[in-house]
Amino acid sequence: MTRYMEIFKEIVDIVHHDYAGYDEKQGWDEPAHYFGEIERLISGKQITPRVFTDLVSEYLMAFQDRHMSFNLKGADDVKRSTRGFRIRRYEDALYVVETCVEERFPVGSKIISIDQQEIEMIITSDRSYLRETSAEREDWTHLLNKSSSIEIEDDNGERLTFDLKNYEPIFKKLAPSLEEVDGETLQLTLPSFANVDETLDFVKNHEEKLKACTNLIIDVRNNHGGNGKSFSNLLPYIFPPDEHPSTGGELKEFNYTNRNSELFIQLCQQLRKDITDVETLKFFDSIEEECEKYRGQGFVTMDFSDELETEALEFEGTDSPKNVIVMTDVYCASAAEYFVEICMESSKTTVIGRATMGINDYSDLLIKEWDGIYALYYPMSRRIHKTSNDPLHGKGIRPDRYIPWTPKHIDEDLDLLYAMSMLRECKIAEG
Repeated sequence: MTRYMEIFKEIVDIVHHDYAGYDEKQGWDEPAHYFGEIERLISGKQITPRVFTDLVSEYLMAFQDRHMSFNLKGADDVKRSTRGFRIRRYEDALYVVETCVEERFPVGSKIISIDQQEIEMIITSDRSYLRETSAEREDWTHLLNKSSSIEIEDDNGERLTFDLKNYEPIFKKLAPSLEEVDGETLQLTLPSFANVDETLDFVKNHEEKLKACTNLIIDVRNNHGGNGKSFSNLLPYIFPPDEHPSTGGELKEFNYTNRNSELFIQLCQQLRKDITDVETLKFFDSIEEECEKYRGQGFVTMDFSDELETEALEFEGTDSPKNVIVMTDVYCASAAEYFVEICMESSKTTVIGRATMGINDYSDLLIKEWDGIYALYYPMSRRIHKTSNDPLHGKGIRPDRYIPWTPKHIDEDLDLLYAMSMLRECKIAEG
């Protein structure tokens, strides 16, 4: 058995026994088909680490869980790659909304076909690869990786064909920022909750500005999550005095298999190296104790009501800022969704934009690596009371004010303009 077969066999074993939704989604996948594909590619000498990664990613789509992924980490002789741009659909065309390293066409370019297939045809034939039913929520990454060329229509109606290239990814530093929109309004952009100390320190260092502003706009539209402890010292500005998040508690089931317990302990030990926050380190202690206590027992129900109640009552809300607006989108995921969920409980906070990704039904990600090249991310816990599906927005947290995405968002921040319009209306209403 080749190494590719060995790794895939272990992946199948993980999603059939260790993944938090394995029993609920039994029979959803077709591993035999992918074993056959891998064998065929090996025989034809067509398999590469990139091809294998794409094939495993396609297999995992059967579980309909965007919290689960298989990534090529890269090594000295195996390089990670990206197409170098990101797209979003509106009606029957795709629009380039971001370019990372691709410089042959600009942001805003209109893509009308991929591999000589019109976009409408692709949507009909390859819908499952897009992982969503709403245009503004679709994920075209997998299809771009599988494709060879795109056709772009420029402003003059001329059609230009580009062969797709692979680029080495550029990783941007996801640091918080605070900008003044006008004399009364600040915009706080939080692109990630991965670095607990950095986010906590940033909020602490800007507490005077936060206390003094009348309006605060918080942007988590592209925040993929991280650690929920990261935003703990921001909550006092989100809530008015005498208000706190509800503490009804949340029941979650953790799948404490031997493999999960071991991986969870390894993950905590790795995360400790970059964290100094005492409360977060204590949290890791309790996780490791639970992993040892329940190791090998499978699903164990945990009630977080006491912990949530303690945390929720530890802060005192503030009068300033008077108005808080949180901007969300489908790229807001994981811990960032938890943040949005909490914000919606505050009487002075309004959430605008588009529904979040909706991946917290299955959470607490573990990482299984192979050969320093591949990494499988998968959830070990699940909510007992799952998020409901909405036919328009798909699965996720729906904003108070829904703003449809259009190509006009590329040239102007329509969400920010909407937020400022809301704040002006508030000011007029107050007289």
